Amino acid sequence: MVKISEIKYVRPDKDEVLAKLADFKRRFESAQTIEEFYAVHDEYKQYDEQMGTNIRIAFIRFTQDTRDEFYAAEQDYLDEIGPEISVASAAICNCYLTSKFRKQLEERFPKVMFTNLQMAVDANDPRIVNERVEENKLTTAYTKLMSTIVIDFNGEKLPMSGIRKYFTDGDRQLRKAAYMAFGQAIEDNKRQLDELYDQLVDVRTRMGRKLGYDNFSPLGYLQMQRNCYTKEDIAKFRANVLKYLVPLVCKIRKKVGENLGIDKQYIYDDAVFTKEEPKPIGTPEQIFANASQMYNQMSPETGKLFDTMVESECFDVMSREGKWGGGYCEGLPAYKLPFILSNWNGSAGDIDVLTHEFGHALEFYKSFFIESEFLSSISMETAEVHSMSMEFLAYPWLDKFFGDKTEEYKFYHIGGAVSFIPYGTIVDYFQQTCYDNPDMTPAQRNEFYNSIEKQFLPYMTTEGVPAIQDGRRWQRQAHIFESPFYYIDYCFAQFTALQFLALSQQDYKAAFDKYIKFLDYGGTKTFTELLDACGLLSPFEEESFKLVVASCEKILKL
Repeated sequence: MVKISEIKYVRPDKDEVLAKLADFKRRFESAQTIEEFYAVHDEYKQYDEQMGTNIRIAFIRFTQDTRDEFYAAEQDYLDEIGPEISVASAAICNCYLTSKFRKQLEERFPKVMFTNLQMAVDANDPRIVNERVEENKLTTAYTKLMSTIVIDFNGEKLPMSGIRKYFTDGDRQLRKAAYMAFGQAIEDNKRQLDELYDQLVDVRTRMGRKLGYDNFSPLGYLQMQRNCYTKEDIAKFRANVLKYLVPLVCKIRKKVGENLGIDKQYIYDDAVFTKEEPKPIGTPEQIFANASQMYNQMSPETGKLFDTMVESECFDVMSREGKWGGGYCEGLPAYKLPFILSNWNGSAGDIDVLTHEFGHALEFYKSFFIESEFLSSISMETAEVHSMSMEFLAYPWLDKFFGDKTEEYKFYHIGGAVSFIPYGTIVDYFQQTCYDNPDMTPAQRNEFYNSIEKQFLPYMTTEGVPAIQDGRRWQRQAHIFESPFYYIDYCFAQFTALQFLALSQQDYKAAFDKYIKFLDYGGTKTFTELLDACGLLSPFEEESFKLVVASCEKILKL
């Protein structure tokens, strides 16, 4: 069995890759029969899987230690050549769109694939290759900056991800001190953060305008594969979040305040839902053993995948200096293996991220066997349903991780899930406004962020916390720098996952079967088509908010 650490990385030679892709394009265009076209398709799929796996191995090793000079240099190199390869790959996508065999292709591949291929072609226009290179360098610079910040706190030297374990501590003064130190770290780096985001907004705006748009937003939507909803739909969702979910969150926070004896809630109270934080029990090794039991009991498929990933060293979960501060699941199609990186810090979030990323892993694994997935991947809001719903579907086994704190964890977890949606909506609203108004100054951006945070999170204040009180909380949100417009997807997914929670409370097996059905479709349907096919509610309809709020109030006993 292959181990991730043993997979050999070979630097892709840009000229060789471009020549190979050009040859594939020529062969697609010169195919005389549909059988000949399919033969090239099969060969291209294998090549794409090998190349994609190789590039992802470099990314994985860079994020495992951003101080590693070899893989840092490789990541810089891949950032440099990536845009040209994307353009060449988009040209191959265009072969499917313009083929004289289009009718036969539409009989073999799902309709949405052609929609997504067209979006990929439009988003990877060769006119913006130079700007893409510039953008890649800036996002890598942000990753490096945030990964190298070390905070001296409570006798420890902590990365930005590491200090967050104190945000849920039962000692309010310790939480406050941790947030003060966290805010000060952002304050100390605010000039570089402002400059990086200024430059990113500028280069992305130039890309959008080069393609004939007023700003970056339409291009950003193409990049995010928004194939079934619009900016106006998102605005409708935002309005309903304000109307229905913000009052629900205020009820949750009121109950938390009463339980904790807190009259005025600050940002350092925001992640606390119970008197004592429900921390996971056992060592990391014991947690993995319990997770193996859980997934083997959940279904044969989930059990086999989890155990295979452990044996293949597909988990890197412990926080350490130099490690990239976030969490992700990446797919290695050549080996049919998902890989998970996260930063455990001893908090309840360790279990959240374990189950969340495993939901992604299950989706990745299933997608390896769907023929069209390498051409037309699952859209992000759909993928996040897989991960967020898995967090809730782990509920019957929570006692393995939290023992007698299981009920406290449920309140923390459900309360946090509901409370996240207004925050996630803020992140998207902020980005939409920044790209629609690219001439905003850093001060204007911070002022706007502060104003919408007060609107969507009216129950708490940031006053007194360095940087955060000035509207800079957004600067620690990596998605805003690295993946523009990738955040509202989490909100739609969380909304859908809450439906799976409600269904699982009524009939767990039926809910799990519906979840597997949702995954089995992969990227063969759009998000809204998937909801309809699986009998789930749309987040764009007001009625769905009423039902979700009623369900959450019942579960949380509000």
